[in-house]
Amino acid sequence: MDIERLRKFAELNLCKDCYQKYLALIEPSIEHWLFKPLDDWRNVESYITRLVMKHFGVFKSDAIYISLAEDAEEKYGDEVDVKAFRKIAKWGFKKKIEYLHKHGILGDSSYNFLYIVSDIRNKIHDWLQEFSEQDLALFRWAKTITLQIHDASTIKLPTEISANMKSNAEKTAEWLLKK
Repeated sequence: MDIERLRKFAELNLCKDCYQKYLALIEPSIEHWLFKPLDDWRNVESYITRLVMKHFGVFKSDAIYISLAEDAEEKYGDEVDVKAFRKIAKWGFKKKIEYLHKHGILGDSSYNFLYIVSDIRNKIHDWLQEFSEQDLALFRWAKTITLQIHDASTIKLPTEISANMKSNAEKTAEWLLKK
């Protein structure tokens, strides 16, 4: 349900005073919660980075690191290839998804969808642009798709379940590309 429909629903079902309180107090909180575009996008980037690092062999154990301190080589050298970690961390998003696509981790539709959504995300660099509700919905879809692929690729699941998760992510991306 988008905010406009929710607002109309509230107007129809609340008294005048309650509706004004809804507009002043509740709706802004709902908007903030629903439309945190960068939180969704940060998750997408994190899942993609972890997938690349996992495939690249950065992690020497089941532990997955998101960031490393300066003294990581001394502390975590047995668990992480620190040089490779730092190298991949500097890659741009498109390079990471190209890597995953090339190695068969991202299917064609997932790759194309994430490529398009990354261009939408880059609107943040133009201070006159705002994200539309559709843009924000695409960020949420991107998060859902990358989470499925991430979990199917990193969690020890039965092969059939992993394959179904990846297939569902690919079908979702394909459907979204057609919209």
